[in-house]
Amino acid sequence: MMQTHWQDRPLVERASEEVGMPGDAEQPVGPLTRSATRTFFGAPAVDDLDRLDARVGFLGVPTDQGVIIPFIRSGAFAGPRLVRETRTRLRETRPDGASAGWFDIETERHYLEGVRLADCGDVLIAGGDMPLSQARTTAAARKIAERGAMVVAVGGDHSISFPVGRGVAEAHGMVDVVHIDAHPDFADSIYGSKLQHGSQLRRLFELPSTKRFTALGLRSVDRDQYEDMKRLGVGFASTRAILEEGPRAVVDRLVQPAEKFYVSIDIDVLDSGLVPGTTLPEPGGISYRQLRELLAAIATKGQIVGFDVVETSAAQADLATAMTSAWLIIHFLTAILAS
Repeated sequence: MMQTHWQDRPLVERASEEVGMPGDAEQPVGPLTRSATRTFFGAPAVDDLDRLDARVGFLGVPTDQGVIIPFIRSGAFAGPRLVRETRTRLRETRPDGASAGWFDIETERHYLEGVRLADCGDVLIAGGDMPLSQARTTAAARKIAERGAMVVAVGGDHSISFPVGRGVAEAHGMVDVVHIDAHPDFADSIYGSKLQHGSQLRRLFELPSTKRFTALGLRSVDRDQYEDMKRLGVGFASTRAILEEGPRAVVDRLVQPAEKFYVSIDIDVLDSGLVPGTTLPEPGGISYRQLRELLAAIATKGQIVGFDVVETSAAQADLATAMTSAWLIIHFLTAILAS
């Protein structure tokens, strides 16, 4: 007999009931998303996820509930808005509802033309209730994936990777996870919390639906997290390894071919001079072109069923950081769909 998930129940029914413990299969989580005033890359807005019909579903997750305040600056809640407000070459939708695509002078080719993109709005973040916010995030990501769309989540702080990745895995089954970041985010807990942006990848690793786990671009790592990754068999490469071996060689060495992948990208993997408007910038990072090459190599290893781009922050006024995040999404989508 087919099991009915709590996410499958009618929205009106769920919204009208008393909210219990988030994530409990018997409890509702209320409305999942709200529409954005401006959409990602000119994509049509979708207000009802049950009617989503697209190849790619963008999902804003405007939260910094996972930031370790006061030690780390907040502001990542504004990431989805900042990325939506950028103006890139990918910005128009054809009359038939598909993307007009974008032209790349470097390859002299047109990309993403005819691909159906959809902006699924922002997760309705529950202020002061992180478990409920994460339950809504999981439910929204799961529903987008169940509709056959690739989930592209835009954060928000990096804690969103756990609920988004969980939702994608609930729809797809076993997934391999590739984490690209200056930091491992692999602490079991920090100051007693297991759900903030320094431990979310540990939670994703612990899911039974995670098959293999790889971390790339690390350069600021606590020793206990390093030792845990070694002990638990996590494959990883430092920033130095990428610079010395080359992005493609590192991916070929560590990322095995798999049926399905979820990829999490913290933009602080880039050198801090490129993304000063990220939550926790670190010097000595890789270049934008090296990150593109890394992602293009990952895209050849199997189907990318979802990815996130996180830690674009409003803590420092910097349009270049948001533009970098926007183009990163475009270039990775291009590599995925071209491969």
